[in-house]
Amino acid sequence: MPQRLYKGDPLSPDERDELECDLISFCDRELDLLGDVGGLRVLYAGGASPLWIEGLARRVGSGGSLTALEADPERIEAARTLLPQAEVPCPVRLVRGDVFDPPFAGESFDLVYSAGLFHELDVGRRPASEALRALARVTRPGGRVATSDFVDTVPATQLEDENLQRLAARERSGAVLYGIGPPGRLISLHEAVLARVRWRISPPFRIRHLEKLVLRELCDPAGSYPALARSHPGRIEALRQRILREGYTRPATLYVEGTVSTEVCKK
Repeated sequence: MPQRLYKGDPLSPDERDELECDLISFCDRELDLLGDVGGLRVLYAGGASPLWIEGLARRVGSGGSLTALEADPERIEAARTLLPQAEVPCPVRLVRGDVFDPPFAGESFDLVYSAGLFHELDVGRRPASEALRALARVTRPGGRVATSDFVDTVPATQLEDENLQRLAARERSGAVLYGIGPPGRLISLHEAVLARVRWRISPPFRIRHLEKLVLRELCDPAGSYPALARSHPGRIEALRQRILREGYTRPATLYVEGTVSTEVCKK
């Protein structure tokens, strides 16, 4: 069946509903690993996704508060527009800022959580450990810092796509992204900063119809792929062919958390 566009969307309405259902399920799987966070002061670090904000807010409930820290002003404005439709149960504050220098006083939060932050972190000038230490400093002693991110324990089409995105970022702005690597890299990072670190690897989570969106992006003249196709002939076409053969397979996910000590808060 030929691919049809629905008002500029490569997905049919039913396919769009299935994709969004899968995204919600993936978000819920990751957030459930936090356990009971009801009534806590929570910082969602390095993101303003309404999906993740809503999921966190529902878990925090009316007795707590949620702050989202995001560097991109356009993402903040998009979240500010969409969040009123979600009817979240707790106060939500959207703050523009950098995870290396979060604009909060020490011990402002009981829990700091990030999802997909580290693999997109620019570590060209400052190491990832500085970002983690900065987030720990705004967490109270005995509070938690928790991270969910992709790892390269199983083959996945998305890993090649992420490698291309790292290359595009380097060529476009000189950014050096932390990228997706083995679980031990993120675990060791957290063990160097936090106490009582624990972790868990979850299997890849399939998102139906995601491959259609990626295939369309590969042809978007305003995106990063055409520039890469010019500078690295063959790599974009190889990715496209792999998606057509295998679909847009996704990596496994690592959840790692640790407790903030008094010593970290003082540094």
